[in-house]
Amino acid sequence: MPNPTTASVFPYGVASGDVTHDRVVLWTKVANPGDTVRWECVAVDGGQAQRGEAESDSVTGSVHVSVDELEPGVQHRYRFAVDGTSSIDGQFRTIPTDRAVRFAVASCAKYNSGYFNAYRAIGQRDDIDFVLHLGDYIYEAAQIPTGKQTAGAATDRPMDPPGDCVTRDDYNRRYALYRGDPDLQALHASHAMMATIDDHELSDNAWLDGAQEHEEEHQGPWSDRRDAALTVWSDWMPTLRRPAKGDPIWQEIDLGVSGRILLGETRLARSDPDGPRVPEKTALGLEQRGFMLDRLSTPNPGWTFLALPSMLSDLDAAIGDETALFALHKMKMAEADAPESFHDLWDNFDFEQDALMDAAALADRTVVLSGDVHFSAEHVNPLRNGGEFIEWTTPSVTSANLDDKMKWPRGTESRTYEAAMVRMLRDLRWCDLDSHGFLVVDCAPERLSCQWWFVDEVLTSSDGLELGHEVVLTP
Repeated sequence: MPNPTTASVFPYGVASGDVTHDRVVLWTKVANPGDTVRWECVAVDGGQAQRGEAESDSVTGSVHVSVDELEPGVQHRYRFAVDGTSSIDGQFRTIPTDRAVRFAVASCAKYNSGYFNAYRAIGQRDDIDFVLHLGDYIYEAAQIPTGKQTAGAATDRPMDPPGDCVTRDDYNRRYALYRGDPDLQALHASHAMMATIDDHELSDNAWLDGAQEHEEEHQGPWSDRRDAALTVWSDWMPTLRRPAKGDPIWQEIDLGVSGRILLGETRLARSDPDGPRVPEKTALGLEQRGFMLDRLSTPNPGWTFLALPSMLSDLDAAIGDETALFALHKMKMAEADAPESFHDLWDNFDFEQDALMDAAALADRTVVLSGDVHFSAEHVNPLRNGGEFIEWTTPSVTSANLDDKMKWPRGTESRTYEAAMVRMLRDLRWCDLDSHGFLVVDCAPERLSCQWWFVDEVLTSSDGLELGHEVVLTP
């Protein structure tokens, strides 16, 4: 049973992130901002503990501690303490250098759409090295959403604040709501998290100078809202990256002999989606585009994962089928009442999309990981350059899928629309338009596998879990 004293001093538990072979960032938040916090970190199988003190933020109470000189591939335990009261214990694994790496992939967790059963399942696993979060960690939308966003379905999980997040206080309250969730707290206590952002950490369909639902005449300058959102993201996440001060969120994650992850970010330098389709139009920003293309063309002895917040594969061919188009409209993959791709998709940045797909197809042992679209998918596409483009898309944690929007039982009526999607998209080997869950990627030098794990529901708290699909690759 949780210690109420611990919970009152450390109300949001503990977390770790930005883990490497020999470093990690530890995080907590204390109820009394400005408190001096003691911390301890030690390898589970023994060894010398590292200890120290850190001052919590005088306004927010957050603590970020960078711990280095760790051994690779080792499970560690850590805790914090204030005046003799200790936090719960957290755990993380440093990334190994000489063996297989296994990690979970998640995205799109809308609080008022359901319970975080997928997070619970990830937190209960003891066989993964870390969690890769591809964005939409929070949703900024109001309880009764404005614009084109989908209303939540879990009536016992209301948003706080009830309106759209616009100010720093709004975003702070929204993160506090999320981080008070026991399943998300348990995930963070069990595994390190590597995270990027998508639009909902900011605002729906965000880009460099605005967002689809942002109205400057009512909500103030976009730059103020963006910087407030990014400042709060840095405060609540186990990271030392400060994007509000210019730090890039995108990064390369070294997996040792197993390979690397090129973790992308597609909102902060994104071109106007309504602008002309020219080579300079970008979702990544030209600096990040250059970095990604350079790294993809640089040989690597293991596997390379290009991890992007949203699906890179082209959906245009599915628009020509009435059944597939119906599903795309409902899932916001096509413009409402129009037979064309939704302007927020990669299809609207087609020069950059083609460049990334060609580079990924030509690079040896490269797979794209993606989220955002609220359905699961396996893509294998022979491209014009002679290479083969592979993409694996994770389902949402709770955000509305096709069956949620149509009020259908899971795995029933949607099968007709899945078949239409596979029929119209030559690269789409398999998809599931209904299930919520996560991926588990198992990466070894001579073998790569991906499993799609599905929870049985999200409208109640549940442990139901099933393996929905699996892919195995060898060089």
